[in-house]
Amino acid sequence: MNSSYWSSTEVVHLKGMPNDFAKSKALVSFIWLVALTLISASLAQADDMRPTSLTIQATDETTSEVIFKVPAAGGRVINLGVAFGSDTKNVSVKNNYFTADAYVQTWNISREGSLAGLEISIDGLERNSADVLLRAVDLEGNTQTKVLNVEQPDYVLPSQLSAQGAFVTYVKIGIDHILVGLDHLLFVSCLIFISATRRKLLQTITGFTVAHSITLILATTGQLDLPIVPVEAVIALSIVFLAWEIAKDKRDSLSLKHPVLVSSSFGLLHGFGFATVLSDIGLPQDDKFVALAAFNVGVEIGQLMFVGVACSLFILLGKVYQCCNKQSLRLYVSYGCGVVAMFWLFERLSAFPVGV
Repeated sequence: MNSSYWSSTEVVHLKGMPNDFAKSKALVSFIWLVALTLISASLAQADDMRPTSLTIQATDETTSEVIFKVPAAGGRVINLGVAFGSDTKNVSVKNNYFTADAYVQTWNISREGSLAGLEISIDGLERNSADVLLRAVDLEGNTQTKVLNVEQPDYVLPSQLSAQGAFVTYVKIGIDHILVGLDHLLFVSCLIFISATRRKLLQTITGFTVAHSITLILATTGQLDLPIVPVEAVIALSIVFLAWEIAKDKRDSLSLKHPVLVSSSFGLLHGFGFATVLSDIGLPQDDKFVALAAFNVGVEIGQLMFVGVACSLFILLGKVYQCCNKQSLRLYVSYGCGVVAMFWLFERLSAFPVGV
């Protein structure tokens, strides 16, 4: 029995088929390519593996500290801003500064009722298609998290933040991050394509998981450190490499012959990317290791959700359209991921400091 999770139906050849069928398939291929080009351009423009983070920490009954971190590359910053409701006022001057990979704004706000019912708006999302990870913490340590984007740029905090603890909070943050981390999702998509069977796919994803978990823990605890700019560039290069391997489709190539080795090797680098996100958001001092473990669990849950949905779609396509199997979709996936990743690679290389 074939253990492949792809349809075993061979690609339909045009030779000897009616002319209308050939024209129909050519039209479908053209539509696919146009759609793929538009999607690729959109993804390329929207990408940054580190989402913007907004942390609002209550400091007393009326005052809260605001920390707004926007990813920066080569001095370029996404044009985003934070606005609060009319019942909220700034009570300190904004402190603006650059870190190695982010533009940071910190200031204090005051409002009767503190965080309960606080109205929050992110300005500029309609122009950038970015994702903002909101984290609000009240005086008792209760935490509320939410991802704001172009579909939902506004949010009102509930009257009482949930006392769900660090574990549940950081599981949600991990899930939110992986589902908006486009470069990680494209890499996982390529892993699906280089895995010939369900068993091999499970081993490949497990290798990726173990590898990025190791570097996530080492980097977050300060045992290992790498500058994020070259890490981001190599992550983009890893997608280009897999896209090229998928396009060649040689059974004796490194990726198709040893997918676990490839996923584990590149997974070490992806772990540094996850660690950067976690450092931007911050970890609670009292539950640092619990939050770290929970974030990693959330990343894995989000990753498995994506793999499940992607595989289900591929299988469904194979059943609905007999010509849509692994071989017929190979070049679409390869070129789509490759084009987007090449754009990211050049963009991230341009962010290297002069002289490096």
